[in-house]
Amino acid sequence: MIKVICPISDQRVDRNVVRTNGLITTACLIAYVLTGSPWLIVPVGLDYVLRASMTAPPSPMTHLARGVARLLRLPHRAMDKAPKVFASRIGVLFALSAAITHFVAPDVALWLASTLAVFTTLESVFDFCVGCVVYTYIALPLRQARDAATKAALSVTESERPRVEEGQ
Repeated sequence: MIKVICPISDQRVDRNVVRTNGLITTACLIAYVLTGSPWLIVPVGLDYVLRASMTAPPSPMTHLARGVARLLRLPHRAMDKAPKVFASRIGVLFALSAAITHFVAPDVALWLASTLAVFTTLESVFDFCVGCVVYTYIALPLRQARDAATKAALSVTESERPRVEEGQ
């Protein structure tokens, strides 16, 4: 079995609120795809901006999701916040790209929003985080390669570096 690795932090969020938030976001994205109204995709993008921060206050959709979770009496299920923040950063890219391209390439915007809707559906219905998969297979290997290159560059001693003659 393939092991998926997620970023970690000491902050916690409620998994049921995250999944409810995903469902609300999915509904907004589907409404955007059906209507093509920028009044739906722009707020989704801005909401993702708040969710993509470890320190920002809860987003409006998160407040709504908390209220729905309380109303439905969903139990609190703590989970690490970092994977959700990373996934939200991917959401920011998709949602704001859709909002911007809406005005120049509406078909591309609909594709971006539809793709994000698939991701949020996977999160809310199946508890499957696409962001964790992206982190494991793309972000983490790139980070490890960058760290290895940095370490290799720093290990080159001063005497091994080529000398540059004055006047060149």
